[in-house]
Amino acid sequence: MGRTDCDRMRERVSLELDGELSPHGSSLLERHLSRCPACAGFASDARRYTTLLRSAPLEQAPVVVLRRRSARMRLSMGIGAAVASTAAAALVAVSTLSFAKPSGDHPRAVALNFAPPAAVVERASGGIVGLRHPSAAPATPAPRLGLQNSSRNGLFDS
Repeated sequence: MGRTDCDRMRERVSLELDGELSPHGSSLLERHLSRCPACAGFASDARRYTTLLRSAPLEQAPVVVLRRRSARMRLSMGIGAAVASTAAAALVAVSTLSFAKPSGDHPRAVALNFAPPAAVVERASGGIVGLRHPSAAPATPAPRLGLQNSSRNGLFDS
């Protein structure tokens, strides 16, 4: 929804009160105010409130005293920050090294380190299919239906 002419003129009232309106803008504003009683009332109220606010005496801001932290507190915060940043760096290093590619035929073998010790790894000709609990029945292979899996782009070719 676009701005109306009254919205623009009310902005000009504010500019005029701050002394930032050009002579041309001032003449456009006066012409609009002579034809629009709603905007004329707004301008009258704005001028009255601005005069009241600008004539009011300035008050001094209250003095706020902030306590300085003790040297012991500053030292403990610095040590805490150093320990936290060292721990974060160590976590990044360990996670980066944990997910590195292992040497060998199975590039996904690192994931097996996270499997429970009793889990059975199900393998297929293309690599690891998944994990199952030892008491669970082995998964039956899906029927082939003449489609072969193209592992390069994830599409099925007939």
